[in-house]
Amino acid sequence: MSDRMSIPLVLRSPGPDRLVFGIPLWYRAVMFGILAIIMAALFQTGGNPGGLACALMVIVAAGALYEEQWTFDATRDRVTYRTGLTIAARTTVIDFAAIERFRIAPHVEGTIPGTEDERAENAAALKGGRGDDARVRRSGHKKHFLALVIECDGASYLVDRVPARNAARMREISARMAGICGKPLVTGDAE
Repeated sequence: MSDRMSIPLVLRSPGPDRLVFGIPLWYRAVMFGILAIIMAALFQTGGNPGGLACALMVIVAAGALYEEQWTFDATRDRVTYRTGLTIAARTTVIDFAAIERFRIAPHVEGTIPGTEDERAENAAALKGGRGDDARVRRSGHKKHFLALVIECDGASYLVDRVPARNAARMREISARMAGICGKPLVTGDAE
């Protein structure tokens, strides 16, 4: 999953046996609001929209219709992932029985894989920090992230990737997801 435009996914519980993790409703409302303002401005001018205005409306409409959502449904014993435009979203279904575990994995951009530096930075990322002296200003080449991964027999699914400073929130959300699926949650690199 690529980094989204820094729009944090939110966890909702529409029922006792269901969790939905996806783009917040406020995001869609804002995008539709922007689209309405652009269309109202075009209507007020009374002229034909130019190519730039049409392109802007298409981009904003695509943003409003974009969907990225994980649904954890304990009554159906499955996880459903939908991504793409609402009208043509791609859907992936994972049965609870196929899930081995949930894992929070550290990833620090700017480290060399397999080095002691990487191990130290990954350990710091899991704690929600960084591996060097946090009081000293450092170059921005090391970026600490945590990834939530669903591991199945022979497949892995990236649910979310957040800055390591959000470690507590990541653990809370991950524990709820693993709990509804009845699966273990582990922290650290793949074993």
